[in-house]
Amino acid sequence: MPSSQNDALSHALAMVVTPLIMGLFGVWLDNRLGTGWVFAAALATMGVIGAFLSAYYRYQARMAEQDAGKPWTRRAERAGEAAP
Repeated sequence: MPSSQNDALSHALAMVVTPLIMGLFGVWLDNRLGTGWVFAAALATMGVIGAFLSAYYRYQARMAEQDAGKPWTRRAERAGEAAP
């Protein structure tokens, strides 16, 4: 059964919706405070950075899970166990 962790559509929506919502919140905040486009740009940028960092760390975790127990990781695992 597919989960949201492996669903490409949920990843794609997270990459688009998060910066969009944060940018729209920034536009609303700019209109309320009269600050031009400062908050819209800052929050949209934070949304983009957050979406890409989330995708990067999900990828790293998935690759570590896939590589667990493989021959090319056994030496690194033993070295990590030997070090206190």
